[in-house]
Amino acid sequence: MTNPRAEPFFFNMTIAMIVIIFAGFGASALYLPEFPFPPSTLLIFHGIVMLGWYILTASQARLIGKANFTLHKRLGQLSAALVALILVTGYFAVSAAIARPETSIAGMTPAGSTIFPTMDLLGFVLFYALALANRTNGAAHKRLMVLAGLMMLPPATARLGLAIGFEPLAGIAAFAIAGAFLVYDWRSRGRPHWASVLGLVVAVGGAPVRFMVGPSETWARIAEAIY
Repeated sequence: MTNPRAEPFFFNMTIAMIVIIFAGFGASALYLPEFPFPPSTLLIFHGIVMLGWYILTASQARLIGKANFTLHKRLGQLSAALVALILVTGYFAVSAAIARPETSIAGMTPAGSTIFPTMDLLGFVLFYALALANRTNGAAHKRLMVLAGLMMLPPATARLGLAIGFEPLAGIAAFAIAGAFLVYDWRSRGRPHWASVLGLVVAVGGAPVRFMVGPSETWARIAEAIY
Protein backbone atom coordinates (compact mmCIF):
# COMPACT_ATOMS: atom_id res chain seq x y z
CA MET A 1 0.00 0.00 0.00
CA THR A 2 1.30 3.45 -0.89
CA ASN A 3 0.24 6.90 0.18
CA PRO A 4 -0.77 8.97 -2.88
CA ARG A 5 -0.15 12.17 -0.92
CA ALA A 6 3.40 11.23 0.07
CA GLU A 7 6.14 13.63 -0.96
CA PRO A 8 9.47 11.95 -1.86
CA PHE A 9 11.24 15.31 -1.59
CA PHE A 10 11.73 14.95 2.16
CA PHE A 11 13.16 11.45 1.92
CA ASN A 12 15.46 12.55 -0.89
CA MET A 13 16.72 15.58 1.05
CA THR A 14 17.52 13.43 4.07
CA ILE A 15 19.44 10.95 1.89
CA ALA A 16 21.35 13.87 0.38
CA MET A 17 22.37 14.97 3.89
CA ILE A 18 23.55 11.45 4.73
CA VAL A 19 25.71 11.45 1.58
CA ILE A 20 27.17 14.83 2.60
CA ILE A 21 27.95 13.49 6.09
CA PHE A 22 29.89 10.53 4.72
CA ALA A 23 31.67 12.75 2.19
CA GLY A 24 32.58 15.38 4.79
CA PHE A 25 33.84 13.11 7.52
CA GLY A 26 35.43 10.72 5.03
CA ALA A 27 37.36 13.57 3.45
CA SER A 28 38.33 14.77 6.92
CA ALA A 29 39.80 11.37 7.80
CA LEU A 30 41.76 11.17 4.54
CA TYR A 31 42.97 14.71 3.95
CA LEU A 32 42.78 16.79 7.14
CA PRO A 33 45.49 15.93 9.67
CA GLU A 34 44.16 18.58 12.06
CA PHE A 35 41.27 16.21 12.71
CA PRO A 36 42.91 13.13 14.28
CA PHE A 37 41.80 9.76 12.99
CA PRO A 38 40.50 7.60 14.47
CA PRO A 39 38.51 9.98 16.66
CA SER A 40 37.89 9.44 20.35
CA THR A 41 35.36 6.88 21.54
CA LEU A 42 33.07 9.74 22.58
CA LEU A 43 33.12 11.27 19.10
CA ILE A 44 32.53 7.91 17.48
CA PHE A 45 29.50 7.31 19.68
CA HIS A 46 28.22 10.84 19.03
CA GLY A 47 28.64 10.26 15.30
CA ILE A 48 26.72 6.99 15.44
CA VAL A 49 23.90 8.63 17.37
CA MET A 50 23.77 11.51 14.89
CA LEU A 51 23.73 9.13 11.95
CA GLY A 52 20.89 7.33 13.67
CA TRP A 53 18.90 10.56 13.60
CA TYR A 54 19.23 10.93 9.83
CA ILE A 55 18.40 7.25 9.27
CA LEU A 56 15.32 7.61 11.48
CA THR A 57 14.22 10.72 9.58
CA ALA A 58 14.62 8.97 6.24
CA SER A 59 12.80 5.90 7.54
CA GLN A 60 9.93 8.01 8.80
CA ALA A 61 9.53 9.65 5.41
CA ARG A 62 9.56 6.23 3.74
CA LEU A 63 6.93 4.91 6.17
CA ILE A 64 4.65 7.81 5.29
CA GLY A 65 5.18 6.97 1.63
CA LYS A 66 4.04 3.42 2.32
CA ALA A 67 1.10 4.64 4.42
CA ASN A 68 2.43 2.82 7.50
CA PHE A 69 1.23 5.44 9.92
CA THR A 70 1.16 3.16 12.96
CA LEU A 71 4.86 2.30 12.81
CA HIS A 72 5.65 5.91 11.93
CA LYS A 73 4.05 7.06 15.18
CA ARG A 74 5.76 4.37 17.25
CA LEU A 75 9.20 5.26 15.90
CA GLY A 76 8.41 8.92 16.40
CA GLN A 77 7.94 8.28 20.10
CA LEU A 78 11.50 6.94 20.24
CA SER A 79 12.94 10.10 18.72
CA ALA A 80 12.99 11.90 22.09
CA ALA A 81 15.48 9.35 23.47
CA LEU A 82 17.66 9.78 20.39
CA VAL A 83 17.56 13.55 20.73
CA ALA A 84 18.55 13.27 24.39
CA LEU A 85 21.56 11.15 23.42
CA ILE A 86 22.54 13.67 20.73
CA LEU A 87 22.47 16.52 23.25
CA VAL A 88 24.33 14.65 25.98
CA THR A 89 27.08 13.32 23.71
CA GLY A 90 27.26 16.67 21.94
CA TYR A 91 27.72 18.48 25.24
CA PHE A 92 30.55 16.21 26.36
CA ALA A 93 32.19 16.38 22.93
CA VAL A 94 32.26 20.19 23.11
CA SER A 95 33.50 20.04 26.72
CA ALA A 96 36.37 17.80 25.61
CA ALA A 97 37.19 20.12 22.71
CA ILE A 98 37.34 23.30 24.82
CA ALA A 99 39.87 21.60 27.09
CA ARG A 100 42.33 21.13 24.20
CA PRO A 101 44.50 24.22 23.52
CA GLU A 102 44.81 23.30 19.83
CA THR A 103 41.06 23.44 19.25
CA SER A 104 40.21 26.21 16.81
CA ILE A 105 37.39 26.87 14.39
CA ALA A 106 37.76 29.81 12.00
CA GLY A 107 40.87 30.92 13.91
CA MET A 108 39.02 31.36 17.20
CA THR A 109 40.17 30.29 20.65
CA PRO A 110 38.89 26.99 22.09
CA ALA A 111 36.25 28.88 24.07
CA GLY A 112 35.27 31.00 21.08
CA SER A 113 35.07 27.97 18.83
CA THR A 114 32.32 26.48 20.98
CA ILE A 115 29.87 28.96 19.43
CA PHE A 116 29.70 26.74 16.34
CA PRO A 117 28.58 23.43 17.89
CA THR A 118 26.50 25.28 20.48
CA MET A 119 24.44 27.02 17.82
CA ASP A 120 24.20 23.77 15.85
CA LEU A 121 22.71 22.04 18.89
CA LEU A 122 20.37 24.96 19.68
CA GLY A 123 19.13 25.06 16.09
CA PHE A 124 18.56 21.31 16.15
CA VAL A 125 16.57 21.52 19.41
CA LEU A 126 14.53 24.46 18.10
CA PHE A 127 13.39 22.64 14.97
CA TYR A 128 12.79 19.37 16.78
CA ALA A 129 10.67 21.12 19.41
CA LEU A 130 8.68 22.90 16.72
CA ALA A 131 8.21 19.61 14.88
CA LEU A 132 6.77 18.03 18.03
CA ALA A 133 4.50 21.03 18.59
CA ASN A 134 3.26 20.67 15.00
CA ARG A 135 3.00 16.89 14.87
CA THR A 136 -0.68 17.10 13.88
CA ASN A 137 0.20 19.47 11.05
CA GLY A 138 1.79 17.18 8.47
CA ALA A 139 3.09 19.89 6.17
CA ALA A 140 4.91 21.69 8.98
CA HIS A 141 5.99 18.56 10.85
CA LYS A 142 7.88 16.90 8.01
CA ARG A 143 9.63 20.11 7.01
CA LEU A 144 10.72 20.85 10.54
CA MET A 145 12.01 17.32 11.15
CA VAL A 146 14.16 17.32 8.03
CA LEU A 147 15.35 20.87 8.70
CA ALA A 148 16.40 19.78 12.20
CA GLY A 149 18.95 17.58 10.42
CA LEU A 150 20.14 20.56 8.37
CA MET A 151 20.95 22.41 11.59
CA MET A 152 23.49 19.70 12.47
CA LEU A 153 25.10 19.47 9.04
CA PRO A 154 27.78 22.24 9.30
CA PRO A 155 30.49 19.99 10.84
CA ALA A 156 30.31 17.77 7.75
CA THR A 157 30.09 20.56 5.16
CA ALA A 158 32.87 22.55 6.86
CA ARG A 159 35.21 19.54 6.79
CA LEU A 160 34.36 18.83 3.17
CA GLY A 161 35.06 22.46 2.30
CA LEU A 162 38.44 22.37 4.03
CA ALA A 163 39.34 19.10 2.32
CA ILE A 164 38.65 20.42 -1.18
CA GLY A 165 40.10 23.86 -0.48
CA PHE A 166 36.77 25.72 -0.65
CA GLU A 167 35.97 27.00 2.82
CA PRO A 168 32.73 28.86 1.89
CA LEU A 169 31.14 25.47 1.13
CA ALA A 170 29.43 25.22 4.53
CA GLY A 171 27.54 28.48 4.01
CA ILE A 172 26.72 27.72 0.40
CA ALA A 173 25.46 24.24 1.29
CA ALA A 174 23.21 25.63 4.03
CA PHE A 175 21.75 28.18 1.61
CA ALA A 176 21.31 25.62 -1.16
CA ILE A 177 19.58 23.00 0.99
CA ALA A 178 17.34 25.47 2.80
CA GLY A 179 16.64 27.20 -0.51
CA ALA A 180 15.62 23.89 -2.04
CA PHE A 181 12.74 23.74 0.45
CA LEU A 182 11.45 27.11 -0.76
CA VAL A 183 11.76 26.08 -4.40
CA TYR A 184 9.86 22.89 -3.63
CA ASP A 185 7.19 24.88 -1.80
CA TRP A 186 6.69 27.22 -4.74
CA ARG A 187 6.38 24.30 -7.13
CA SER A 188 4.11 22.14 -4.95
CA ARG A 189 2.12 24.74 -3.02
CA GLY A 190 2.45 27.94 -4.97
CA ARG A 191 3.85 29.74 -1.91
CA PRO A 192 6.58 29.22 0.70
CA HIS A 193 5.75 27.35 3.88
CA TRP A 194 6.61 29.19 7.10
CA ALA A 195 8.79 26.28 8.28
CA SER A 196 10.88 26.48 5.11
CA VAL A 197 11.30 30.23 5.53
CA LEU A 198 12.40 29.73 9.13
CA GLY A 199 14.87 27.07 7.98
CA LEU A 200 16.48 29.48 5.53
CA VAL A 201 16.63 32.30 8.09
CA VAL A 202 18.24 30.16 10.79
CA ALA A 203 20.58 28.17 8.53
CA VAL A 204 21.91 31.20 6.67
CA GLY A 205 21.43 33.93 9.26
CA GLY A 206 23.18 31.92 11.94
CA ALA A 207 26.54 32.13 10.16
CA PRO A 208 27.24 35.84 10.78
CA VAL A 209 26.00 35.48 14.36
CA ARG A 210 28.64 32.81 14.98
CA PHE A 211 31.42 35.05 13.70
CA MET A 212 30.21 38.09 15.61
CA VAL A 213 29.62 36.38 18.95
CA GLY A 214 32.35 33.72 18.98
CA PRO A 215 35.40 36.01 19.31
CA SER A 216 33.88 38.11 22.11
CA GLU A 217 35.07 37.92 25.70
CA THR A 218 31.46 37.67 26.82
CA TRP A 219 30.98 34.45 24.89
CA ALA A 220 34.30 33.11 26.17
CA ARG A 221 33.09 33.55 29.75
CA ILE A 222 29.72 31.96 28.93
CA ALA A 223 31.36 29.00 27.18
CA GLU A 224 33.76 28.38 30.04
CA ALA A 225 30.86 28.49 32.50
CA ILE A 226 28.73 26.09 30.45
CA TYR A 227 31.38 23.62 29.35
